[in-house]
Amino acid sequence: MNQAVKAALLSGLIFPGVGQVSLGQKKRGWLIIAAHLLVIFLIIQEVLLKANNIIAEMQKNGSAMDIESISNATSGMVNFSDNAYLNSLLILFLFGWLVSIFDAYRPGKKL
Repeated sequence: MNQAVKAALLSGLIFPGVGQVSLGQKKRGWLIIAAHLLVIFLIIQEVLLKANNIIAEMQKNGSAMDIESISNATSGMVNFSDNAYLNSLLILFLFGWLVSIFDAYRPGKKL
């Protein structure tokens, strides 16, 4: 397996930026890894904020806190179109991942 394919697979299957690190582009690779970790942190923060809002609303209404009521309350949370901020974070993460794969393949092909 040549360097380009190996770097692209590392960035595609392990984590964005790992392919760049394996090629010796440590600064570039760690920057990509840090950027993706930041986006993951922001996604988790937004999901936890929505979950806390749902729990607070259920407590305010006096709803039962059983699995079925929590499941019903959170089922609407997975809609892709209702939260533009979360959608943009997810798109940014996926786009960055794809760019990382191509960015790892390109310099690996030159080696």
